[in-house]
Parts: sequence; C-alpha cells; structure tokens
Amino acid sequence: MKTRLLLGMLAASLCLSSCSKRNQAPPTNRTDRSSKTPATRPADKPEKPRIPSLIALDLGGEVKMMLVLIPAGKFLMGGEASAAETARKFQEYGSQESYYVGEHPQREVNISKPFYMGRWEVTRPQWRAVMGSEPWKGKKCDRPGAGDIANHVSWDDANKFCLAISKKTGRKFALPTEAQWEYACRAGSKSAFSFGDDELKLGLYAWYAANALGVNEPHPHSAGQKHPNILGLYDMHGNAAEWCRDWYAEKFYQTAGDTDPENTEKTEHRVLRGGQWDLYPDACRSAYRFKDAPAARRCGYGFRVVIAVEPSVDLQND
Repeated sequence: MKTRLLLGMLAASLCLSSCSKRNQAPPTNRTDRSSKTPATRPADKPEKPRIPSLIALDLGGEVKMMLVLIPAGKFLMGGEASAAETARKFQEYGSQESYYVGEHPQREVNISKPFYMGRWEVTRPQWRAVMGSEPWKGKKCDRPGAGDIANHVSWDDANKFCLAISKKTGRKFALPTEAQWEYACRAGSKSAFSFGDDELKLGLYAWYAANALGVNEPHPHSAGQKHPNILGLYDMHGNAAEWCRDWYAEKFYQTAGDTDPENTEKTEHRVLRGGQWDLYPDACRSAYRFKDAPAARRCGYGFRVVIAVEPSVDLQND
C-alpha cells in the first residue's frame, strides 16, 4: 500500500515538473536577438519619373500657354450614326444627309504617340506675345465682351503662329491632325459629344447658336468658361472653329490608314473642327467635319496647337 502511494506521488511530481516546463515562456535574450543579421530585401527601385499631365510654357510678358497631356491610344473615328440617321435627328435645324457623308465610314484609329494639346484655343494675349499683331482688330465681331480667343485667323495665319512660337520656345508646335483633334475631343467617348448624346447639355460645354448668337452675342467667348471634357480640354465643342493640319477630302476616311492618319494630299480646303458660336448642335459634334480655303479669315475661326512629348524637357516644366 505504501509502495503504491509513493509511486503515485512520484508520478504526480514528474507530471507537474514537465507541465511547468512546457508552459514557461522561452528565455528572452535581447542581446542574442538583436545580434542576429536581419533578413535583407532588395533596395526599392526608384520610380520612373512620370510625364506631367499639364505643362506651362512661358511666352514672356507674364503670358503662359497651358498644354494638356493626351496619352496614346485607339478610338473610333467618325460618325457614330449614319449620315441619314444624323440628318433625321437634327432635321429641326435644316440638316441634310450630304452634310455628314464625310464622317464615314467610322473606323478604329490608333494614335501611336502621346502629345500635348493646348488647354484652350489660342488666346489673344498668346497671339500678341508671339506675333505682335491683332488680326481681329476692327472686324465685325470685335466688340465689347468679345472675349479673349484669337479669332479671325486663317489656316495660313495659324501655321505662321506655329512657326513663330516654335522659334520662340524651342519646341516644335503644329496644328493637330484631324485624327489627333477628334481623339482628344472624344476623350474616350463614343457618343455624339464628349459628354454623351444629350444635346440639351451642350450649353454646359459649348458656346453655340442657342447661347451665343441667339442671345445677341455674335462672337467667340473667353476661354475656359464652360465645362472641360474629362481630359481637361475646354471649348472642344463650339466657341471658335479650329483649324487642323489636314487637307480636306470628303472621302478621305475610305482610304485613310489606321495609324496616325493625316491627309497630306493637297486640295482646295483645309479641315476645321468643333463647330462655333453661331452653329447648331449637329455641327458641334465630335465627328463633324467642315472646311474652308487656307486663306479664309472669319470671325468664328480660331485654333489650338500641339507639341510632341519630350520627357527630358517636360519633367523640368512640371
């Protein structure tokens, strides 16, 4: 009996000793832990500098030109509806099918390189800073409240501006190609306007017949008073019609290439885009094309410019 009791007490003592050791926290040795070589990880690679989305070029006399980065990409260029359907939609404005034939066929176009485009149409202060002249002075729509858009300029005038500002800034300025212009205007949209298909919203984004000519304000208005598209470009619809680099050909879309198309074959006219202050909504659509002689100067004509992206320079202008 005593033997069994002693054996039981011994077993209990061994169990308590074992359980106690298992429950003890491992010894802490801060010196040992800190002396261990920490796991190393590769040094973080420096981030690749990003091209700024907006740059400002100094034209002198406290005048600057703001340009918005337009990334490379693909889009559907041309009328989203047939010429006949477009004419029916806008028949209240006296539309005719022949007005829209040049918008077809719609096709996918690739803009292969990013570029910068003027945030606004070229302004009068910018024109004066570069050209030292005022082509709008004394013209019919040069009146109080006429705004600050450099209007009443021909394609030839706009091209001379591009040459002069290129010399002044050391950057190669140009008028946008028709494809660059529509790509930037659409800003990813596939609708009639950059903001959708509802023409009742056009007045939020554009100066056109209803809110300019129709209220006795027959002239372009100052830049940036309406909503921009999602890229930050103002007045892509309405205000002043914008000269593009291309020669105009009604059937150009039928034979144009899919990558960076530009019509360089000489015709009688150059391309204008965007509509203007005295035109109806159909002529302010993203796809609408119209034309005039390169020497034509009219109250509703203006332009905006583009330059190529130059990372080594643009990172300094950020």
